[in-house]
Amino acid sequence: MAAPPGAGPAALRLAAAASWQVVRGRRVEHFPRVLEFLRSLRAAAPGLVRYRHHERLCMGLKAKLVVELILQGRPWTQVLNALNHHFPESGSVVRDPKATKQDLRKISEAQETFCQQVKQLAKNSLDSASKLQSALLLIQG
Repeated sequence: MAAPPGAGPAALRLAAAASWQVVRGRRVEHFPRVLEFLRSLRAAAPGLVRYRHHERLCMGLKAKLVVELILQGRPWTQVLNALNHHFPESGSVVRDPKATKQDLRKISEAQETFCQQVKQLAKNSLDSASKLQSALLLIQG
């Protein structure tokens, strides 16, 4: 396995163990580092993990980052900015020579479905907030 520049096997094992601990402990604040490690590992050893599995893992980590913002009650603009950052509408699915059309289709569909659900949740939430605001204005009369 070709290591990323400046990284030997021991450094890779250490980074892999640290990434596993972050994911296992659900330490969402460190997920961007895990994503970067996975990208580096994929570049260094493209055949190590099947394309679809790699993309599903990365997609799950990115989705958890977005969902965590919602659970923390962050403003919807921040949630939608994070959504657009992690899942750009340009559909930036990395092409892999071993990826099948089915792989690409499934990944694209999953990303699209997740983005639609988050956007719908934001829309419903904003609609509910504006209706609540209108009701409060009527009550205050």
